[in-house]
Amino acid sequence: MPLLPPLNPPITDWTGLRVWIIGASSGIGAETARLLAGRGARVALSARRAEALETLRAGFAPAARDAALVLPLDIAHPDAVAGAARTLLAHWEGLDLVLVAAGIYDALRAPAFDAAALPAVATALHVNLMGPYHVLAALLPALTRQGRGGIAIISSVAGYNGLPRALAYAPSKAALNNLCEGLYFELRPLGLAVYRICPGFVATAMTAVNDFHMPALLSAQEAAQEIVRGLERGDFHIHFPKRFTRFLEVLRWLPRRMYFFLLRQGARQL
Repeated sequence: MPLLPPLNPPITDWTGLRVWIIGASSGIGAETARLLAGRGARVALSARRAEALETLRAGFAPAARDAALVLPLDIAHPDAVAGAARTLLAHWEGLDLVLVAAGIYDALRAPAFDAAALPAVATALHVNLMGPYHVLAALLPALTRQGRGGIAIISSVAGYNGLPRALAYAPSKAALNNLCEGLYFELRPLGLAVYRICPGFVATAMTAVNDFHMPALLSAQEAAQEIVRGLERGDFHIHFPKRFTRFLEVLRWLPRRMYFFLLRQGARQL
């Protein structure tokens, strides 16, 4: 029994809940969609690859498949996000939860950084940071009128501190972490739940390019289970695996001299 009440209303039953998952074509988004569809939620699936979304839906049980919607879009394009939101809200007459799982990673490193890398920086910031803003712009007016529902954004533990090999990715996630706190402060009094999701290393196509050891690596299925458990508990900050993320949280409070020393020692193991 927790000493303090949860920061968001716990979700005790997914049956019939209307959940929009953006970034559902693979990885964490796809596995979360499978999990929630299996628990009775009505899911809307969005990503750039329509064929992958249709394949995902085809794997659902018949009732879940019939209730699911496929709305292909590129989160980098605000008009596409807004159009999909209008279609969804008209069809469902409301929304209970949006999960923003779309994102990209580019291993930008300072020693090799020059003007040629700027387009990659702009793309990462546009997709990882402006993409969620596009979703907020499309949904917040309807959600605030509705007076209930939730916004869940997948950020990363990479946003906790500055990290090597992540000159665009980590800053975009740091901004998302900050954004979620601001959203919670202003939207929770209006009846809306806000969830900040910070995974550690998860085995997906995005992390498959990494040429270093990824400690406490989880499968996408395990990550989806952690996310759903956090939503059900009503957590604001959903982070996992705890043995890794709690260590990173401790590093945030260390003097920078000690932090950089420990980070340098860890980098030598990569």
